[in-house]
Amino acid sequence: MGSLQQYCGHFLPLGVQGTFGVSHSNFVLSYVLARVSIRSRMATPGSRGRINMNDDTLHKGGEQPARTEPSDIRDVGLVQQETVVLLIDLVESVRLMREHENFTIRRWADFVRIVTTSILPRHRGVLVKSLGDGLLARFEAVPDAVAAGAEMHRTLNAQNAGLPQDQHFHLRAGINAAMAWSDGTDIYGTSVNLAARLATLAGPGETIASESAHEQLAAALASLANPGETISSASAHDELTPGVDASCEDLGDCILKHFDKPVRAYRVGAASPQPTLTARRDYGTAMQPTIAVIPFAARNNAPEHFDIGNLIADSVIWRLSTAANLKVISRLSTNVFRGRASDVGEVSAHLGATYILSGGYAVNADRLIVTAELSEARTNQVVWTDRLSGEIGDLLQPESELAGRIAQAVHVSVFDAEVEHILTQPLPTLKSYSLLLGSIKLMHRSSKDEFLQTRRILDELIDRHGRIAAPRAWLANWYILRVTRGWSEDRKREAAEALRATRAALDRDPLDALALATEGFVYCHLLKDLDTARKRCDQAVNANPSHALGWLYRGTVNAFTGEGDAAVKATRRALELSPLDPQRYYFESLGATAELAAHQYASAEKLARSSLVLNRMHPSTWRALTIALVCQGRMDEAREALDKVRQLEPELTVERYRARLPNGDLETGRHWACCLAMAGLPSGNGNSNRH
Repeated sequence: MGSLQQYCGHFLPLGVQGTFGVSHSNFVLSYVLARVSIRSRMATPGSRGRINMNDDTLHKGGEQPARTEPSDIRDVGLVQQETVVLLIDLVESVRLMREHENFTIRRWADFVRIVTTSILPRHRGVLVKSLGDGLLARFEAVPDAVAAGAEMHRTLNAQNAGLPQDQHFHLRAGINAAMAWSDGTDIYGTSVNLAARLATLAGPGETIASESAHEQLAAALASLANPGETISSASAHDELTPGVDASCEDLGDCILKHFDKPVRAYRVGAASPQPTLTARRDYGTAMQPTIAVIPFAARNNAPEHFDIGNLIADSVIWRLSTAANLKVISRLSTNVFRGRASDVGEVSAHLGATYILSGGYAVNADRLIVTAELSEARTNQVVWTDRLSGEIGDLLQPESELAGRIAQAVHVSVFDAEVEHILTQPLPTLKSYSLLLGSIKLMHRSSKDEFLQTRRILDELIDRHGRIAAPRAWLANWYILRVTRGWSEDRKREAAEALRATRAALDRDPLDALALATEGFVYCHLLKDLDTARKRCDQAVNANPSHALGWLYRGTVNAFTGEGDAAVKATRRALELSPLDPQRYYFESLGATAELAAHQYASAEKLARSSLVLNRMHPSTWRALTIALVCQGRMDEAREALDKVRQLEPELTVERYRARLPNGDLETGRHWACCLAMAGLPSGNGNSNRH
C-alpha cells in the first residue's frame, strides 16, 4: 500500500471529516476578593502549591505544581495526616445580605463566635478558615465532625424561632476524610491546581478559589445539601456507626464539578423537608418521559374554527406517538383542559405528564397562525416556544407539514432539556428517562469530555435497572462510537466490552431489537465479521419490523458488503421510521453511505449535506461527501470536503482508513479509499496523493 495506483487500481478510469457551588452576592464577592488570595509556590523546581487565605497575590495559571519529595515538606515543618474536613455554607446569603444586611452581618458574626468558642472545642474541632459566608473546620474523627455539624444546625434552628421566615438562617454542610499536609494551623494540598481566573468564577455553581483536593470535595458535597442537611463522602461514612453516630442514607455516585470520577455520597442525619437528593430506592422504572398535548385554543370565537384546535393536537399526537423514546397521552384525556386557565403543575398532577404542549391559533381565510409552547412540569418553565404558519387543509393530510414541524421541535427540545439536566444536576437527583434520553444525545456530541461523561450516566442507569436491556445496549453503542471516532487505543478490548454489554442485554431480553441491532454493528465495525453482523441485524428487524435503528444498521452492513440496492432500501426505511429522531444527522450520514454503495452519488451528496447541516463535526459524513463528489468528477469541491476531513482527523491516511474500514479489503472499500486518495488524502507513507 503506497502509491495512488496501488490504492485505486482499476478504479482510476472512473475519473472521478471549583466546586464551591454557591451563588454569592456582591458583598460576599467583595469580601472574598479583599481577603482571599491564592499563592502557588512554584518559583523553584520541587516547590509545592499552597493556599493561604491572607496572601495578597493571585496565581492565574493552570499549571500543575512540580512534584517534590516528602523530605522537602518535612523540612518546613509540615506533616501528612488523616484529616477530617467540615465545610459549612450559609444558604441564601445573597438574599439575606440584600434584604437584611446589618442584621445578617451581626447575626453571622455572633454565630461564628459560638462556633469557635463553644461548638468546635466541645467536639475537638479547629477552625481553619472563615470564608465570608461559610466556615472550614478540621477534626480528628468523622463522628466529631458530624456531631459538630449537627449542633450548628440545631443552634441556628433555635435562633430562628420567633424570627420572620425570610430572616431564617440555614446551613449546608459537607464532610470529607482525606490525607492532607498540615502545620497544625492551616491545611495544605498535595497538588494545588488553580483551575481558572477569579473573574470567571463568579457565577452560580462556580469555584471561587481553587482549594486542595479534599477541600474541593467537601465544598462540592456541601453544594449537594439542602438547608439543614449534612452530606458526607464514602470515606467519611465508613467511620460512622449507623444508628449510633448518625443515620446514613446512601445517595449513590454523584458527578461533582472538577472531579473526573463520580464521588459516592451519603446523607448524614434526617433529610430536610425538601431534599435535593433522593434515595436510590426511589428511582422506579420509568425510562420514557410523558407528553400531554392540550388541544389548542382559538383566538376568536367563530364556531366553525373550534375543531381546528383538535386537529392540531391530533396531528401532533400522531407524529409524537411514532417516537420510540416518548409516551404520549391520549387526546381524550387532555381534552378536558382545553380552554381552562390551568397551570402546568395542575395538568401534570392530573395526567402524570412530564411535558405539556399547549398553544393557540388564529384563522384568516384558509391560513393559520399557530403559537405553540412546551413547558416542563418539574421546573414549571417553558423550554420551547414558536410561532408557525400553515394552511387549514394541511392538517387534513396524513403527513401534515405544520404538525410535523411542531412535533420535530418538541422532540428535539425534550432531548435538549434532558441533556441540560444531566449536565447540571447530580445523577441521583435525576429521573431514569432523563439519564437515558440525555445520554443518547450526549454521546453524539463532538466534545470528548461530554462523550466520556455519557459512560458514567449509562453505568448509573445499569446500576438502577438491573433487569432492563436498553441501558446495556446503549452502552455497547457507546463503545462503537468510541472506536469509530478514534478515541480508543485498544480496539479488541472495546469490542470485547461491547459484546459483553449486548450479551448482558440479550440475557435480559433475547428479542430486544436494540440489543440485536447493536450487536450486529459490533460485529460489523469492531470485529469486521460482516456475515454475523448481517444475521444479527436481520434478527433485530424480524423481532421488531418498526425498529428504525435495526433497519439503519442492516442497511449499513449491506453497504459494506456491496449490496447497494438492499442498503438503500433498508436505510430509507429507517429514515421513514424515524422522522423525529434527534440524531437525524446519524441516520442521514449512514444513509449517504448506502447511496454510495448503490452508486447513487447525487443522492449520497444530498443526504451528506443535509446531515452536515445538523452536525458538521462528524468525520464520516465529510468522507462520504468527498467520495460522492469525486465520483461525480467535481474534484475541486471534493478537495474542499477532504480538507474538512483532515481538520477533524489530522492523522488520517488512506492506509489507516482501509485498516479500520469493515470492507477495507472488499471492492467497495477499495473504491472508496481510491476516491479519498484522488481527493488528496495521504497514502500513509508520508506522500500526499493530491496533484
